[in-house]
Amino acid sequence: MYLELDPTDLLPSRAALARELLRHTMEQYSQDGFCASWLVDLEYELWQAAEIECPSTQQLGMVASSRECRLLAELCGGWWAWDKNIGGGVNPVFMPLHRWLQVLAERSES
Repeated sequence: MYLELDPTDLLPSRAALARELLRHTMEQYSQDGFCASWLVDLEYELWQAAEIECPSTQQLGMVASSRECRLLAELCGGWWAWDKNIGGGVNPVFMPLHRWLQVLAERSES
């Protein structure tokens, strides 16, 4: 895991640490479950899995990871996702939570 923290900060904020832990948790879920550094549509899968009320045995790990990620998203105020318009789409970018919710709404409309 690499940190995108400001090197001039002697003590990073909890939000900054939560942001990096969220990215690491998402990447680890993808790596452990699918042997991929970032599964296609990982950000959507992890976000939506938190809403499964009665997960099957096979879904338990995904739902637990999803709920952990949602808690981290609340702490850091955002979510990691691929955005082809930012950075050429070569790495996930951190989106403020309000922007992520817009992306979800736009996706559900189409």
